[in-house]
Amino acid sequence: MNTVEMAHLLNYYGFRGFLKSVNARSFIVAVLPENKAHNRKVMEGLRNGKD
Repeated sequence: MNTVEMAHLLNYYGFRGFLKSVNARSFIVAVLPENKAHNRKVMEGLRNGKD
């Protein structure tokens, strides 16, 4: 998955921030401090298989 596709996917799930890079195992996102708690909830939902 390239950077643009991953950015669209994260945006679809409501992830807030700016995607900087993607590799096969991880991605790097610049996030404002006030969005960290929201993004953690989004990532937990994705890890647990919830949409």
